[in-house]
Amino acid sequence: MKFYAVRRGRTIGIFESWDACRAQVHHFPGAEYKAFPAREEAEAFLSFRLSSEPIKKKPVAAATSASIIEVWVDGSCFPQDDGSLRLGWGLLAKKNGVEIHRDKGNDIPQSAMNHRNVAGEILAILKALRWCQSQGITEMTIYFDYQGLESWVTGAWRTKLPFTQAYAQAVIESGISIQWVKVKAHSGNPENDLVDQLAKEGAQGK
Repeated sequence: MKFYAVRRGRTIGIFESWDACRAQVHHFPGAEYKAFPAREEAEAFLSFRLSSEPIKKKPVAAATSASIIEVWVDGSCFPQDDGSLRLGWGLLAKKNGVEIHRDKGNDIPQSAMNHRNVAGEILAILKALRWCQSQGITEMTIYFDYQGLESWVTGAWRTKLPFTQAYAQAVIESGISIQWVKVKAHSGNPENDLVDQLAKEGAQGK
């Protein structure tokens, strides 16, 4: 059995037959869809929609090393008494040392819950990429504390699971040039401490 994931079409979702999928994408401009042998892989494909919707970009001057956006990301995980998990993500963006954007949330796909904190960090990076796209930003520096976030994208680590495979593909195809800077978690860095707090608030729905 195949699962057909449509992430740009008349109806977004997962369909269990080609005919149902075809009805959503046939003659639909820019349709994005793919067949998968497992529902989890189809869900991961739907989770990453950086390029699935048109983004209005603001015109920007050519980036220089002094004006590249700096972004800090983090994820959080709160195990619940019933065995479930509450995950969250947080991000902070600065330009020339001045905060220009922050965000948080808990909209992490169910299929990614087993990744715990890392799922939150992945979502934070994807949200940062989409925000940069909307602002016409083409370069940024990402400060992170889990090595896989960089290594999955560069190929230094093999992406073995659908969620990390879809993450790496989304970053590579984003059109954003990224400089990766690994930082030590809970080391007293103000920006890292802030995104840690934002991620916790996101997980708690604050």
